[in-house]
Amino acid sequence: MGLSKLTAQHGQAYGTSGPYVKDLIPPNVGSGPHRKNVQARTLGVWIALTLTALGIFFQNYVEIGPRYRAAALGLIFPGAGYLASANVLGGILFALTWASVPLALFAWFGAGAILFPLLVWGLSILGAYFTTGDTIWENSGYWAPGILFTGFLYANASSRAERNRGYKKRTVRNEFILRQAAETDRLVAAASKREEDEELSIESLKKLQFLFDQAFQSLDDWSGFTIVDQYQTAALRYQIYQMMFVLGLYQSTYAPNAHGYVNEAFRRVIERSLTQKILNFWKWETLTGKFSLDWDPVKKDNIMVTGFLLQGVMLYTANTGDMRYTKPGSLVFNIDDNNSYRYSLHDLQETLVRQWSASPYCLISCEPNWIYVMCNLQGMTGAALYDRVFGTKSTEVLLPIFEESLNTNFTETSGSVLTIRSELTGFTIPGLCGAAGDLAAIMMGCGPLRNFSRRLWAIIRNETVQFDTKTKKVSLTGLVGADKIDAGNYRSNDYAMYTQLAIAAGEYGDEELKEACVKKFEKAWGVKTAPTGSQHLDLENASCLMNQAALTAAIIRPGAYNRMIQKGPSETALRGPILSEVPYPGVLIAKARSHTSKDLELVLYPSADAGVFELGISRLGPGQTYSYLGKTVKTDKDGRMRVSVLVDGRTHIHIYPTSDE
Repeated sequence: MGLSKLTAQHGQAYGTSGPYVKDLIPPNVGSGPHRKNVQARTLGVWIALTLTALGIFFQNYVEIGPRYRAAALGLIFPGAGYLASANVLGGILFALTWASVPLALFAWFGAGAILFPLLVWGLSILGAYFTTGDTIWENSGYWAPGILFTGFLYANASSRAERNRGYKKRTVRNEFILRQAAETDRLVAAASKREEDEELSIESLKKLQFLFDQAFQSLDDWSGFTIVDQYQTAALRYQIYQMMFVLGLYQSTYAPNAHGYVNEAFRRVIERSLTQKILNFWKWETLTGKFSLDWDPVKKDNIMVTGFLLQGVMLYTANTGDMRYTKPGSLVFNIDDNNSYRYSLHDLQETLVRQWSASPYCLISCEPNWIYVMCNLQGMTGAALYDRVFGTKSTEVLLPIFEESLNTNFTETSGSVLTIRSELTGFTIPGLCGAAGDLAAIMMGCGPLRNFSRRLWAIIRNETVQFDTKTKKVSLTGLVGADKIDAGNYRSNDYAMYTQLAIAAGEYGDEELKEACVKKFEKAWGVKTAPTGSQHLDLENASCLMNQAALTAAIIRPGAYNRMIQKGPSETALRGPILSEVPYPGVLIAKARSHTSKDLELVLYPSADAGVFELGISRLGPGQTYSYLGKTVKTDKDGRMRVSVLVDGRTHIHIYPTSDE
């Protein structure tokens, strides 16, 4: 133990072999040279501005007057010129300037609107000019750079202290990561079923029904959605993308041979994601963040749309074999009445791969100038899925570079994820969130970067989660910042993190922990039953985004998300007959799978009252006779047939060729 600790403290990996060595926090985390170069450039520009300001302020060659001297001092930092004004009005405006700085920075961070911090700074320079009288405070030329230098020293000292704490924490974490990785494998193996045995419970189907009800609403009906803003995590697009991921997970895990209304719902969700209400935000972000009138949402940045959408549309394509979105112009991005942009699934992949390849970070911006790790993980998940389906190899080249940058530029020395970094300045936002960032990265990274995801799961499971296996009580410790809000409505919420924890626990086989989390947030928020029979968390207490997260937790199975990306449904299932017509409302599908590429096993429930429902089955052998429920039916020349079945409670149907009896 002593040797391993000493080794870790000197920045070396724990061992060079073994099944879990890649799960360990590597020694180079937080060491990114490009990030340091960008930060150095930013500081260099700031120092140059300061020296320019001081040069103008103190020069004696040209008499420029006190107003220009005060304005020049304003180049050092926002409001610095008011120090030179040295009057009551200047003091008031100095206070107003610094009161507006957090708001301007929030607009920059939240919507990429760099216009606002530049505006605040620029107005403070003009304000200093107009508020200065016939004299100025000469000592302001020393105080202004002194304040700035003190701020630099404090930030540097704080950063150094945090890095040193991180090195120590990394040592401790690497001690338990190997143990947790082995335990995770044990739990996944114990909780896993054979792929062909997966079946969704009626309780989970009722929750899934809420999603289908939303999917079939008209495009101008936003009932059940949470509408706050269209810029940050409460934006409608994230609620819609999560609907795609839930549908993809459901279809891949339980119903690969169910098309019908499942496919239709998926397509309607994709269509909704391309509407003006969802995409109009990009016009304003481009205007205030890039000062551009080119509102094309695909060709550069905006991975918060292109990355998420690539994964969502790829899930539909991979699960169904429907190639409609590969056709040129099949995805129409509607910005406003006069601007729409036509792309295809192939275009989304191409533009992301091109930008990742060109970026020194190998990660690209969401909001103008801001790189978010989660959006890039979603995009890389979609890209890996694209490569699997279409036989390309872009991610084989990109993923090692991407992961290296993830470790060096977007990971703290402790091994925790930095959720955001400014592409322009190289700096991050300290204390934005803690465990929430790691939990989000666990699921968003588990498809393409399993070791990275497992590492973060080990950290969360050992440091943040308190779970009593006897009482089944769960709690979380060490939460900070955004950990304590519902990201779907920005309200303070003590239970939002449990939805994310339940998803991660489900993926990594900790079924007891998952169930404890579900019970905790369902009890806290309450479960409502709609007139259709669908169930959802009370929208007064939990946002639509939290409802989608809870639904993900309800249907996830050990290893299911990773399997959906890396493998998908078996070829046997994908080549088999499909449930192509089934009424909704009317019938819920707990299972739809072909085991031989010739048969079709169905488990159905009524969505409300029991009844006789007509089903359409296709992709059968033309003119062949099939058996089901003790009956036989012959297919038409196109390999299709229609059958009527009584769906009352759990209804099991096995359709197979009579020759297989």
